[in-house]
Amino acid sequence: MEEFIGYGLVGVIVLLLVLGVKKLFTKKKNSYDYEDEIILDNDMVHYGPFSGSHKNPYRKFLLLLTISSSYLSAAIDMKTIDNWGIMSWEETLVMRKTSDSSLSEIFIEMDRPFCICTNPRIVTPMGTSNYNEGDKIEATMIINNYKPKKIVFNVDAVFDDTGNYLLKPIHHPGLRNAELIKIKFASNVAIDDILFITEGMTNAMKQTERICFSDYQLTEPNIEDVKV
Repeated sequence: MEEFIGYGLVGVIVLLLVLGVKKLFTKKKNSYDYEDEIILDNDMVHYGPFSGSHKNPYRKFLLLLTISSSYLSAAIDMKTIDNWGIMSWEETLVMRKTSDSSLSEIFIEMDRPFCICTNPRIVTPMGTSNYNEGDKIEATMIINNYKPKKIVFNVDAVFDDTGNYLLKPIHHPGLRNAELIKIKFASNVAIDDILFITEGMTNAMKQTERICFSDYQLTEPNIEDVKV
């Protein structure tokens, strides 16, 4: 009996020694090794077609070309009774409104999964101006005939083939309840003033949000040819 107890104790001691040696020579996994990877993940940081993601720097160009085309390939392409366009681009919904002159357009994004209206952009003719990508353009924005507010546009892209700029307002007054948006450029800026009649924006935002939070697939499924 004592022999069995002795063998048992020896076995336990040997097992503990083996586990101790294994733990000593095994590199401990640092839980912070992947922290930077999570924080700097481009797929998490950059959302939307105008986000400027380095993963596909020409994505916004392609989007604008397809939006301007009558052959837009998307699961959603509709126009509300307030004349707001609602279109889908991958996992992003895009609200679109044409200016009173029909020469300029304003785009507002709503991305899954958060479904918040963000990133207003304006596409407008460059006229006789000659700005480059990254330049700043000062202007004045008037919402619903309220007091004019000074704003600054960043030239996000220059489309020489169509003669248009893609302008991003660095700061701007609230647009949610806007029914009229006027953009006036300084006299030394050779770009025409812009007028957007944006009645029904709140309703268009609600409709877009309802689609965004639904389970509806925003992209068309890939149709594969089936050989019989």
